Amino acid sequence: MPTSPTPGRPTDALRVVLLVSRARAAARAGDLDGALRLLHETDDPALADHLDVLDLLARVHAQRGESVRAAEYWRRVQQQRPDDPAASAGLATIDRLGRRGPRAALARHRARTALAAAVCVVAAITACTVVLTDDAGGGPQRPAPSQADRAEQLAQRLDAEHRARQEQERARASARRADTVAALARDLRAPGIEAAVHGDSVEVTFTDGLFSEADRLTPVGAERLAVLGDRLAGRQADVEILGHTATVPGAPDSGGSVLSLWRALVAARELSAASGTPLTAFTTASADQRDAPYAGVARNRTVTVLITPA
Repeated sequence: MPTSPTPGRPTDALRVVLLVSRARAAARAGDLDGALRLLHETDDPALADHLDVLDLLARVHAQRGESVRAAEYWRRVQQQRPDDPAASAGLATIDRLGRRGPRAALARHRARTALAAAVCVVAAITACTVVLTDDAGGGPQRPAPSQADRAEQLAQRLDAEHRARQEQERARASARRADTVAALARDLRAPGIEAAVHGDSVEVTFTDGLFSEADRLTPVGAERLAVLGDRLAGRQADVEILGHTATVPGAPDSGGSVLSLWRALVAARELSAASGTPLTAFTTASADQRDAPYAGVARNRTVTVLITPA
């Protein structure tokens, strides 16, 4: 008497999907022996007697030309599900191929017939996908997808939808970031203070030199830094300050300098006082002489401030 399939635990269904997917991948890669080992290695009845496992065993044996073993597994499928379309189609194909020339000529050409039958079965049942049967119109009929096929298709669709959502979220986050940086640049601009967007950061430069000589601020320079510091107050951002020096005859033309580093430290002190931000929140460094923002000596007695919103 045929038995009815009993519902298993959710974990059993997942294990079946994983087992069938691994075995199907091996079969599609041409490793039929490996596919059989995977399918036979489980001693859990919930997996070994599952309809999708039995169906794939039948298909792999059919690809190997082992029609008797293929028929055996499809009959086991029918014991659980008498009207299973894949099992019915597979058995019908094996039976039809056996009734034609090969079986009739078995007594005279045993070896040739065995080979011909194997070739016919392999041709009829390929790549663990479609078994051809004659429908009423004489055309091929595709059996309904198995539970593992449906689960795999669902997993692939969900994965694709997840990747699409991630890409959309990254695009939205990038757009929000660009808007934030652009707004910051607008907020920081003031007379004598220029702010330009560079990727995820805003680069602030000053139209006039901030220092008269050495590391002494000019009155205008102190005012510019006070304005910038006031506009930075309360903002969560990483602030890097690069000090500059003009290239003068006899001095190194690259590698930075102690003077440019001192200028960066002085600017950090002014910005800290004006913004109320701890001095430790600022990063200071000497810019290379070759990176001086201007051509003139006086204007290069300055700093560049790079601000990256957190």
